[in-house]
Amino acid sequence: MKALIIATVAFGAFAGVAQAGVSNLDYLEAARCRGLASSENLGKLDTTALDSFLKAESASRDLAVLNSANNKILSARKEADAAEGDKKAKLLAKRDGACAAYLAGGK
Repeated sequence: MKALIIATVAFGAFAGVAQAGVSNLDYLEAARCRGLASSENLGKLDTTALDSFLKAESASRDLAVLNSANNKILSARKEADAAEGDKKAKLLAKRDGACAAYLAGGK
């Protein structure tokens, strides 16, 4: 009986990790990166890999998350298009740093 319980717990933990995938928070972060990458002011980047990632991940998202992601894209693009000086440098660092994995299709 003890072995069965241990096996069940181990299988459940493994299944949870296998199904975990990308969290809503990561999905929303990728959406923000999409907005930054499409900004003319920051220098528009190729977003093909990021667009594919967002499209593939959108199937498992609730409508509220999808709406929030769309808002993040629009808000980030607007923020980046208006940024100057230090703010622009900060957004460029974010786009070229934390967002690089999404843009390369690595996450």
